[in-house]
Amino acid sequence: MRKLILLAGIGLLGSFAFHTSSGDTVYVCVSPNAKKFHYSKSCPGLQKCTHEIKETTKVSAEKSGYTVCLKE
Repeated sequence: MRKLILLAGIGLLGSFAFHTSSGDTVYVCVSPNAKKFHYSKSCPGLQKCTHEIKETTKVSAEKSGYTVCLKE
């Protein structure tokens, strides 16, 4: 069981390793209530957006107050 938990933790950390560059392209919903940025335009969290979806950088999104969506 410990090995399974350890492997799951390593896998989770590995998934974040792909999104470490400050120049990464991300997507945000241009809505007054939106709070998350998304690494994929097909993210389930972004599919609920009824406003414009804007492509930007991770740094710009974070400076605007967005945080990462973990539904990807």
